[in-house]
Amino acid sequence: MITDTRWDRQVDRRDSYLAGLIGRLSLPLAPIEQHLFDHDGDDDEPVELALQVLALLPWAGRGDAATILRRYAVEGRHWSSALEAIGGSGAMRLPGLWDGLADDVVAVRDHAQLAEAIWCDAEPWTTFARSQPQVRRIVEELRASRSHRPVGPHLRSDLGDAESGELIRLVTAGGSARRWALQELGRRGDSIIFEFAADPGLRNAAGWTPGVPQALRHLGTVALPQARAWVGSGDDTLVAFGEGVLAEVGDRSDAPVLLAALRRAFASEEWCAAELPARALGRLGVREAADELVALWESTVHSLAREAFLAGLQGCAPQEAARIAIEGLDDCEPTVQQAACAGARDTAWVRSRLLELAADPSAPEVHQAAHTRLRTLADAP
Repeated sequence: MITDTRWDRQVDRRDSYLAGLIGRLSLPLAPIEQHLFDHDGDDDEPVELALQVLALLPWAGRGDAATILRRYAVEGRHWSSALEAIGGSGAMRLPGLWDGLADDVVAVRDHAQLAEAIWCDAEPWTTFARSQPQVRRIVEELRASRSHRPVGPHLRSDLGDAESGELIRLVTAGGSARRWALQELGRRGDSIIFEFAADPGLRNAAGWTPGVPQALRHLGTVALPQARAWVGSGDDTLVAFGEGVLAEVGDRSDAPVLLAALRRAFASEEWCAAELPARALGRLGVREAADELVALWESTVHSLAREAFLAGLQGCAPQEAARIAIEGLDDCEPTVQQAACAGARDTAWVRSRLLELAADPSAPEVHQAAHTRLRTLADAP
């Protein structure tokens, strides 16, 4: 966690995985503490993961982690990030970390520093507000600013009462209402969506038209003929729209296109782009995709994508998926662990690991999946 290896910091997980390793191996925390207090940059990225891991370690019996985290929350350069980690991990329930923390934090921060840190009325600030008048005023100001913000049709996602002509006008006018109007037209089954999808003038700077994929999803199988034409159009945006439709509702005749999309994404290491065709090939049970899915599982640096690759493999090659799922029980992503709990081949080691996951305080998202599989195994003849 001193070196953050996540490919996408917004979604890839490492906190519970690293906390579990530290707990099982009884590793010292002095290097983490030194890393936190040595970092003096304005960016909190280099310390974010370390703070998240420290916030989980007390649940594994590491009281020394709570001591370090509390000290950093009061004295550290990125003290507000430490408070976010505390609020998001449930560490607020730990008396040794929580008692008196609000008093200590507010005592060493002026109003401007607190106002900059409190960007939303989330924990721990909502609880701090009960005992700290200064925090309460800032939280109330945030709530008031949101309640007084004008809400017009361009900000509404519910356009169900609008006439179709008005929806078309909103699409052509642009602005934030465009995506919602497109989705509503799709929900109504209006084929004008095909014209809008093909209109380059509606695309943003990235060449995309937000709202079109959702609208096409509403159209369902009605969009299949157009989608099959788009994938050979040479227009990258239409190809992507078409492949999305085929992935959602295509049939076995579309397998070659989806397999080509998977291979193309793999070759260019576009891990996110590989997720949709991976799931689709699994849905269709395309055995020919198994080798690519195994290679993607082994190669991707985007850990969240592994859940899609495992799901695809479960549909394409269940026996291979059951083998790989055993490895997935130790994955850093809770979604992968959940899928692995359901699909790992039954062995003595797997049952032992399921028991560990069912009781692991650092991975609460996985508890139910582990308990469910254990019950299934206990009921098996």
